[in-house]
Amino acid sequence: MKTALALILLMMTTTGCALPLRLLNTLSSAPTPDTTPYPKTILHGLVPGQRIDWIGNDTLVFIGWGTKNEPDSSLYAWDLKNPPQRLLKGVESFCINGNSVMLGKRAPKARLAKHYRIRFPARKVDYLGSRELVEGFSYGSNYTCQNYPTPQPLLRHNWVELKPGDGFLDFGVDGTQQGYSVSRLEKKLEQRYDTGIKVDLPTLPAITDWHPEKGYLIYDINLSPEERRRWQRTNSLTIWHLDGEQVGHEVNVPAGPWVNTEGGDTLFLKARNGLVITTAGFNRDGSPGTAGAYLVMPDGRYQRLETGFVSKPAMSADGCRLAYAFQEYLDQRSSPHKGGRILVVANLCAKQ
Repeated sequence: MKTALALILLMMTTTGCALPLRLLNTLSSAPTPDTTPYPKTILHGLVPGQRIDWIGNDTLVFIGWGTKNEPDSSLYAWDLKNPPQRLLKGVESFCINGNSVMLGKRAPKARLAKHYRIRFPARKVDYLGSRELVEGFSYGSNYTCQNYPTPQPLLRHNWVELKPGDGFLDFGVDGTQQGYSVSRLEKKLEQRYDTGIKVDLPTLPAITDWHPEKGYLIYDINLSPEERRRWQRTNSLTIWHLDGEQVGHEVNVPAGPWVNTEGGDTLFLKARNGLVITTAGFNRDGSPGTAGAYLVMPDGRYQRLETGFVSKPAMSADGCRLAYAFQEYLDQRSSPHKGGRILVVANLCAKQ
């Protein structure tokens, strides 16, 4: 019987120190709804595609295409005040590395990929040359968009890539091993460090940034129905925060309307004033059900930011602006080329 990995939400003071234990106890109590709306900016005329991310606090970078059946997607930059600028055509994905957007373009069945870098705020496109695909076990970096050989110590392990310079998180070998320690393998693969995180084997481990301080949220996207029911029954889900010193902190996330016991991906993002939870908990008839985005605050209050299908959530560096793709239903009424999916930015640091 599997117990998957779930990790996130240690609230921090402005000095970067962990808040007192009484706050964690508050988070374990029954959440109460908050209905005060947050201001939103909605982009019309472009449909968001497979990737949304931020450069700093003010520039949103995303893949998108027009609503008039345009076949090819493009890379756009949007400062929220002016119309989005198209940076490059025929782009399906990209990576963020500091203040640069990295991407690779490869024709079907081609052995070489053309790589580009776009530095901000200049937004100038630099061609970095072509690179041949790596043979054997390899992975595509989430930060450089290039292909690299899988490090030997991570072969046949569950692992995730950290930011350049931070190395890798190793969750251990596939199989039935239980209760092992999560370690960090530094970039040069010469040293291994214990993070203090002890988990069972995750199904689909993932990380998001810790906003606005340095660090990571680490969690299992696909919780089992049994884990969801236990979360609901105990009003507690154990999650973890890996801080800037690469030390793990265990905290509990309360249950609420965001807990869908049937299934669907669950994602977590740290905001400046709380925790964002997105869930794909649709009903069988395609209606939203529990699906949507929620903001859970340290005092136990929460707000349902959206009701419907929320995907590709991304938080600005200051933890204030949440960007995401949104559509109300999962059916023909929300066909992307008919404009059913929109790009939304919610300001979680300001209320209307």
